[in-house]
Amino acid sequence: MPTHQETGQVNRPAKRCTTHRTFTCGLSTLNTVTVQIGGSVTIPCFYDNRYKTDVKYWCNGSDWSSCTAIVRTDSPQISDEVLIRDDPVKQIFNVTMINLTTGDTGYYWCGVEITRGSSVGTRVFLSVTLGKMSVLQTVANEMLSM
Repeated sequence: MPTHQETGQVNRPAKRCTTHRTFTCGLSTLNTVTVQIGGSVTIPCFYDNRYKTDVKYWCNGSDWSSCTAIVRTDSPQISDEVLIRDDPVKQIFNVTMINLTTGDTGYYWCGVEITRGSSVGTRVFLSVTLGKMSVLQTVANEMLSM
């Protein structure tokens, strides 16, 4: 039987954040990010102190129940053109996606696999366009470089 790492699926109950800019479940990120085709983006996922030692992951899918893991902090932290880095001191994990195409447009999730048996996640919409980066992404990049 394949493990969750082999299938990309993560076993999780239906617990998820319903508001994306607050710490309803101790996890938050941006609502929407717009990036140019061929560009890259780093999306911050902020988490509560209680998740410092838990596995973090990045997955895609419009619904939490069908979210497929792309990268995780407990396995090779880079997959194709996606990199995940956890900073427990700052309580943030960053996901960097490079060489983006319009096919990368969609919903993604910052997820935390809680050692007690469930997971929490919060959703961000990534839009890859011919235009420029959104103001939100510019602000996020500036915050991350501080």
